[in-house]
Amino acid sequence: MINKILILSAMLIGSASLDIHAQTQPEESVTSVVNDSETDSRKVEKAFRENAPQSPKDHGLPRFAIVGKNDMFYLGIGAQFLGEGVFTWGDEMASPVLFTPSALTKATPGNGGSTQFGWQTSSIYVNFMAMPGSENKIGVFFKGNFLGNNNSFNCFHFYAKYRGLTAGYTNSLFTDAAAEPMTIDFEGPNGYPFMTLFTAYWQQKFSDHFSGAIGIDEASASISTGDKTSDINQRIPAVPFYLQYSWAGGASHFRLSGIVRPIQYRNLAESSNKTDVGGGVQISGMTKVAGGLSANFNAAYGVGIGSYLQDDNGLGMDAVASDTPGKLKMVKTFGITGGLSYAFSSNVSSNLVYSHLLNSLPEGAVVTENQYRYGDYVAANVIWTINKFVSAGIEYDYGHRKNFDGAGLHANRLQCQLAVTF
Repeated sequence: MINKILILSAMLIGSASLDIHAQTQPEESVTSVVNDSETDSRKVEKAFRENAPQSPKDHGLPRFAIVGKNDMFYLGIGAQFLGEGVFTWGDEMASPVLFTPSALTKATPGNGGSTQFGWQTSSIYVNFMAMPGSENKIGVFFKGNFLGNNNSFNCFHFYAKYRGLTAGYTNSLFTDAAAEPMTIDFEGPNGYPFMTLFTAYWQQKFSDHFSGAIGIDEASASISTGDKTSDINQRIPAVPFYLQYSWAGGASHFRLSGIVRPIQYRNLAESSNKTDVGGGVQISGMTKVAGGLSANFNAAYGVGIGSYLQDDNGLGMDAVASDTPGKLKMVKTFGITGGLSYAFSSNVSSNLVYSHLLNSLPEGAVVTENQYRYGDYVAANVIWTINKFVSAGIEYDYGHRKNFDGAGLHANRLQCQLAVTF
């Protein structure tokens, strides 16, 4: 199976001449000012880019902008349609837009393959900057997609920025979104830290190369209770922080991150609340290698931070039951991700991604036999940007999960995407 994966990946990367998309290189000169011919659109685009989320998949750069009198504000309202056709074979992967190894279920007889179509990652967004040329500039960003229950409209980002302070619903500081490898699959690498929640943080640039940040994330936890334990409302926010060194005008960086995360639960045997303090560390970054080749990398390890990593989110793997009634044990989680990107031209590029996530139980921890132990994720795509409005792409994905009882599941997916952005 591994040999087949490598062959398929190589075939996809080698097929760049087929002219196909999903956008890994930063867009340039795509925003046009519609009401003021004297305003430099590059200045407006730069302000929008700084205000938008940094993930390569998290589009927030409008194609058209309205500029206020004397450049008092910039306003861009846009949308992105993402239409996808996918063919999945192997075990069951229910979602047509999220390829998540931990979500794999055993295929029933006769259902070893499926063809699906998706549009739920299509989005509407608003990018607004007030007083963009001053020290008191204010940024507001909103983005929603259709990944809510029963395809309902879902808030994905809604935050404000002022003088280095960001507050609202967006990615945690423990997410180095700019270093995430590019995939058509909206979920992305299974071992990558990517948590969206209400957060507030302060960022500061210390020099041309060094910057740092510290913040608080809303109190949350995903735990599996056992004998004489129960969930309670979380009361203590997590504290993420990082120190970053960047070069090549910010196109490359290395980041060292950390997080302190308290988790609370009820010990029914003692009729008291308990607080265990977990935490984690992470190294991540992106860099140009040579010519059109660039690399992304990430490694994260921690205790009680499982839900901050893609595959563990919502699985109850921050803390689990133990063989001592009334006590929970925090799970050790490790995630690693690597990606290579090659730009064949300004319009055609390709990406190869590998990611792995591992959950390790401390002594005395108790989980069900079918609980998720580790998983692997592979993606290979070819990208074609037709023009600033239309792009298309093809990608191969492979996912594998292994349970604590040793049972394994795997699936393959071939997906095509059409993106229309304005």
